[in-house]
Amino acid sequence: MGAVGAITRETAVSTRSKPERLAAITRLRALLIGWVLVYHLELALRVFTGVPVAQVIVLKGYLGVDGFFVLSGFGLYLGYRHRPPLGVQGWLHFVRRRAERIFPLHLTALLLLVLLVGGAMLAGLRINDPQRFGGWELLMQSLLMNAWETTSTHAWNYPSWALSAIWAGYLVFPLLLTLMLPLRPATAWVVVLAMLGALTWLGATGEGAQLNRTLHLGLLRFGLEFLLGIALARLVTARLLASWHATAAVLLLPLGLALNLDVVAVAGLAALVARLGMAAPGAAPPRDLLWRLGEASFGVYLCWIFVEGALVVALRVLDPGSAGRLALMVLGLGASLALGWLAWRWVELPAARWLSRP
Repeated sequence: MGAVGAITRETAVSTRSKPERLAAITRLRALLIGWVLVYHLELALRVFTGVPVAQVIVLKGYLGVDGFFVLSGFGLYLGYRHRPPLGVQGWLHFVRRRAERIFPLHLTALLLLVLLVGGAMLAGLRINDPQRFGGWELLMQSLLMNAWETTSTHAWNYPSWALSAIWAGYLVFPLLLTLMLPLRPATAWVVVLAMLGALTWLGATGEGAQLNRTLHLGLLRFGLEFLLGIALARLVTARLLASWHATAAVLLLPLGLALNLDVVAVAGLAALVARLGMAAPGAAPPRDLLWRLGEASFGVYLCWIFVEGALVVALRVLDPGSAGRLALMVLGLGASLALGWLAWRWVELPAARWLSRP
């Protein structure tokens, strides 16, 4: 769901350490996207209804997106603090590189969805909520402006609202970095507390969903957590956050889930990101499955819509029962991960390489 920059120590900057420092964060991305997927699958299949603990954990899976938001700010700070994109030229270069990573796969998935929906309509098939597939929503989504309070409809490839918020973060990150770098490192504690306070307020407004804000106030949700990630990275690189403090604070995640307090759970997720960001580099580039799935998390997220569509069709013609629904969840999770990996391998990576050529 957002790109994570290379992670280096404040005292020993080396390009050789980039993949290894990225590995722990990348594996976390795999776990976060898995949590989000199971959440969406549960909404469709209701597998864990009546299983209290599992249901609480699964139905909080939208917080995986919050983890990605924190991680985006954290990783970008670590990756660019020694080479800040200064001035107009620096900003243009940074934004172009970010666009090269996200827009090809985003637009490919959106185009495929347009073709599928258009083909289904021409074939006379029933489309759920056809008003979701309007021209304005398509335009806003293609420009990744659909989370900027421009629409109130979860249209087309609706999970892209999170990518839209991250895109907004990319546009302002060079300015945020320029403002953060001259500040005393201890000032980052003020930012951390301020962001958590603002998230507490956001979670207390409205009813029910707490931090599960998307098209309305979703950009605010992202911005607070993006800044939280940047401030935490500042503390980590300045060695103002002890590893045992971060490790202990990770316990806020299960506590927040148990108490149904999203902001507490997000604080735990933020602590987990910070703790993994302190990890020492490994001896060799990672090649394990979890790392690969983390690399593909962006593709997994954008391709979920196709798996969801297949599930909707399956549930129209089947009455699977409890065992069948569990099987569909496992199948849907596997299909989402596989499809996302293929999208990363055959669309995202080649497009980024081709566009970044001199």
